[in-house]
Amino acid sequence: MHRVHRPLALLILGAAIAGCGEAPVPKGCGPEASAAEETAMNGTPMPKCAGPQAQACLADSGRKHYFCSTADLLEWQKGLEDNEGEIVTFTRDLSDVDWDPRDTGDWVTMDTAWFVVGHERDNGQGQTPPAGFSDLGDAEIFASKHGGRITGRQGLPSPGD
Repeated sequence: MHRVHRPLALLILGAAIAGCGEAPVPKGCGPEASAAEETAMNGTPMPKCAGPQAQACLADSGRKHYFCSTADLLEWQKGLEDNEGEIVTFTRDLSDVDWDPRDTGDWVTMDTAWFVVGHERDNGQGQTPPAGFSDLGDAEIFASKHGGRITGRQGLPSPGD
């Protein structure tokens, strides 16, 4: 009897493990290198934006928006209508890149990123926006150097807080 149930148990365990992690990104909504000529909130070219840049994609249309910071993206998202449909958001993964805007680096979905909020690192535009990391250890190192607390997407402050 163990022979019959063991494969089934392994199959269920494998499916459960495969279900952990990042949800699939809708087709056409993958992140792009930060080469946008202007950002959605202030028109600054992405290559001039240091630190925690962000991107959003409206899944229904595939339309993309680029932001100099995660704070700008959160402000933009706050002003959207409820009927916009699914919005996929990304932050520049500071686990893999320097703060320098010329290093486009990798991106991580904001739903799976670790953020350091309340840190002292300025992004060159007078902001200290939430800094995103794919790796918790990298977020801890950043927080030990620059202050702040670590949180997931749900713990990000609302714009204006």
